Amino acid sequence: MSATNIMDMPAMEPPLGVVPNYDNPPNQNKMVLAVVSVCLIVSSIAVILRFYLKLAVLRKMQLQDYFLLAAFILYIAILIMYCRLVDYPGWYVHMWDVRMGGMIEFLRVGILTTSMFLGFLFSIKTAILVEWIHIFLPNGGNRRNLFFWACHFVIWANIVFCIVILILVNLACVPHEYLWNRTIKGGYCRINTAYTSLSAACFAFATDIIILFIPQRIIWTLNMSHRRKLGVSIVFALGMAACAASIIRLYYTVARSKSVDLTYHLSTVQLTAVGEGACVILVMCMPNVPKAVAGLKLTNILPSIPSWASLVSVVRLRSSQQSLRKNAAGIAAVWPTSADKGGTNWQNGPGSERYLVPPEQMSSTKQYDLEMNNTIVRSTEIQTNENFGFDPTVAVQEHSRQHPWVER
Repeated sequence: MSATNIMDMPAMEPPLGVVPNYDNPPNQNKMVLAVVSVCLIVSSIAVILRFYLKLAVLRKMQLQDYFLLAAFILYIAILIMYCRLVDYPGWYVHMWDVRMGGMIEFLRVGILTTSMFLGFLFSIKTAILVEWIHIFLPNGGNRRNLFFWACHFVIWANIVFCIVILILVNLACVPHEYLWNRTIKGGYCRINTAYTSLSAACFAFATDIIILFIPQRIIWTLNMSHRRKLGVSIVFALGMAACAASIIRLYYTVARSKSVDLTYHLSTVQLTAVGEGACVILVMCMPNVPKAVAGLKLTNILPSIPSWASLVSVVRLRSSQQSLRKNAAGIAAVWPTSADKGGTNWQNGPGSERYLVPPEQMSSTKQYDLEMNNTIVRSTEIQTNENFGFDPTVAVQEHSRQHPWVER
């Protein structure tokens, strides 16, 4: 039998009483295109606003921004390849309505996008955790506490896991093309890719949960009002959407591993991966979006933006101030009051917005004000007094030094 005839054969025998429809099978192409379009538009707006803030406002790119750019490029490539499946063989099409050539194409795209999605997760989650360190730890993480080590553990665990799964998936079958084309004679598989996909979905869900909760402990220990704590917590809790998408993807990955109707069940796995990708991009970009919109001078249209933008900027300032209070000798437990500073009042209650920062630490605090927002977070008044006394002897000596030609 020729290769052309093999590609025209049914990919699967239909169930009893079902008549296959190869020309116009039932599908969900319109729904998939709508989901892909929404995810693409939302994630693109978030990324554009973040890079506008970094390039046009702050004029500063950091390591996490390059990881984000790599992840977004991979995400766009995945969406383009998924859109190609709309024409042939279609989304949510049962295997008994697909010819062998259509199934091979669907599996080929699925294997390729799986590798790309692993690279996407490697890049975007590294970017998120590096950003967390940059926001919540003063001086870029020089103070290595539990939060610092937790972030680095997840970063390196995610990197190692994605590389291992990528290698296992691409070395699962011999020859490599046998992964998606089971018509090759003599081909065989050493690893069941269904189990690697299941382990990848479990690990992605676990890391999404950790990324969701890892900043919450620091947020709720910051010395600021409960209203601001709640606002910042909500901004950084957008990972709940990513966790929900991970749960759905995990559920349908399990269903796919137990089903022979691959083209139908893989459609759900791949579509939930699209949603999960958009969610983690938003987790990375949303804390910066309000400041970027404020930089576009749209605050008259959206009057709530300034207060929302200050929520994230105050996190870094409060984290720095708490670190200074813990480490500065003599002021870790008690801050100066009017009794010991000659009438200067300092407020340090739980809801206070004013704090004392030692003068030698002002440079490290100033960088957060310039980088995160244009709002005034501190006002300082300085009063100096100088007393002058007249000494005739000193005056005569000084006059003689300056005018040696004048006789005394």
